[in-house]
Amino acid sequence: MLCPTCRVAAPGESLCPQCKQPIPQEESFEGQGGHYLRVLLVLSATLFVVAILVASLRSGRLIAPDDLVQRQWFWFYLLLFFLPTGIGVYYWLMLRDEEIVVTDQSIERHSRWGNERLDWTDVCAFNKQILPFRETRLGRITGLSRWLADNRLLSRRPPYLYELVPCNEQGEVAPFRIEPGSVDDMPWLLTIIEEKVGLPEEI
Repeated sequence: MLCPTCRVAAPGESLCPQCKQPIPQEESFEGQGGHYLRVLLVLSATLFVVAILVASLRSGRLIAPDDLVQRQWFWFYLLLFFLPTGIGVYYWLMLRDEEIVVTDQSIERHSRWGNERLDWTDVCAFNKQILPFRETRLGRITGLSRWLADNRLLSRRPPYLYELVPCNEQGEVAPFRIEPGSVDDMPWLLTIIEEKVGLPEEI
């Protein structure tokens, strides 16, 4: 495993040889459902404020939120607010069980699509390639993973798909895929993987 502070490799549950802090036995990475929900809540609030401002400009006076109930466009304003929030809740529910766990021995995924496990000794290749957001498992919604991420308004990292290809002498075995926008703290996850299997090869 890696020391979170020094990024020095050492066995899990040992002490970092540099800073003497404990090395975690495992690292856990959750799904991005909470991130999508937060982004869409911000979008909902923004649309709601814009709707009130537009209505205020048209009426010539500042309209309070409770005044919207009396207006003929009330249901439109309500839809503007709740539609993005509803989409965010849907993806949060879809990804709330998504988790990737990394240990000294293996990498595992738990998700609604099934569980996967791959030992580091069984990895023959580590590849990466550009994958358009529309072709990911979640679809275009994963494009929101680039917004309000890493304390920045917009992350300009390209949407790379990473694959850990297992060694197999008896036929095809599906690679362990890490899609863009799937889990949080992707840079740290990739750093840990690179310490185990080396830098990815672009294909």
